[in-house]
Amino acid sequence: MDVLLTLLYVLFSICVLYPPTEFVSAGFVIAQLFENYLGSEKKNFIEYHTKRITMTALIHSTLPFGYVICLWCGGERGPWMLSAAVGTAILPIMMCYKILCWWEYNSTKHPAVRSLLYYASPGQDWRVVANSLNIEFRSVDKVSVPLTATSKFVATETWLIKVSQYKLNIVKQDDCTLMVTATDNHNVTSSGEDKIQYVNIEAIPSVDEVERFVFRVSTAAMRDLLQRLARPIRVPEHLSLLTTQIERFVAVFKQHIEQNPIYYVDQEIEQCICCMQSQADVKITRRCLAPPPHLGGGLQQCKNCNCRVLWCAACIGRWWATRAAGPQERWLAGRCTCPVCRAPFCLLDVCPARPARPAPRSQAPV
Repeated sequence: MDVLLTLLYVLFSICVLYPPTEFVSAGFVIAQLFENYLGSEKKNFIEYHTKRITMTALIHSTLPFGYVICLWCGGERGPWMLSAAVGTAILPIMMCYKILCWWEYNSTKHPAVRSLLYYASPGQDWRVVANSLNIEFRSVDKVSVPLTATSKFVATETWLIKVSQYKLNIVKQDDCTLMVTATDNHNVTSSGEDKIQYVNIEAIPSVDEVERFVFRVSTAAMRDLLQRLARPIRVPEHLSLLTTQIERFVAVFKQHIEQNPIYYVDQEIEQCICCMQSQADVKITRRCLAPPPHLGGGLQQCKNCNCRVLWCAACIGRWWATRAAGPQERWLAGRCTCPVCRAPFCLLDVCPARPARPAPRSQAPV
């Protein structure tokens, strides 16, 4: 009985310390069980995590004492029970003293506040800096990347934040350098056709007073994170980032459409309406011939597209890849539809768009 009870309590403790997906989905995690006490993370980010870290540390320190109580409830009455109860009860008592030390002197020793003290001006209360961070966290422009069930990485316009069970690592983007320190690849399928890569990124503050920290994300999540960062992530020469399946397709897609005839445009070419970063450089114009009648009835036939030059080659390639069906080797042989007018087109219909060259002026006779 004691062995079974011990195994069950060990399993319970592991689920409390490192909650699996099932526990998170069921709401059996500290942040959700004490939601009324913790408040809203979005409204007051720093206050929420000061309470959460305090509650997490206190509950985790009571797990050994809870084990002794479970044994006593299970009928264990050994002579060592009293000593075990006293010994394990010391942990939550010591943690209560530690928590009191955290909250004294305006909570300046709290793990959630310690990183903010450097960014407070002399004589300024750290709550001023916390209020600025809280306002940025409410913005919809922030990027939040889950790391584990109990940790995440958040990038706002000014701040980089790593949230963990017992700590908050906070640093300003302007005072920090992000560098890839390690990569590891994993096969999604047994054949190794699809791979996923994880990268370890270290945040290196420019001052020693702010603590360094490391977080681990997938390559796809890192690319989403780059949109919010003020500085690029440095990648050492001996490390290489794995390109995604869509990126590999876009590279091949660009090579093929460059072989099509150039479509000259008389009007000014604008920015791509999808990414708004690159200039629109492709025009969908039907060039392929309709198949013979006895071969028709298969794929939807290409149609004329009357849209002007709106897209860049990379965005059209991604649009094609997200709607392609079947094995990747046959994506280029299929058809796609125009993002605007939905006219079907094939690879032969995607032509590079270039501004029309002005006709040379004839010189007036002398």
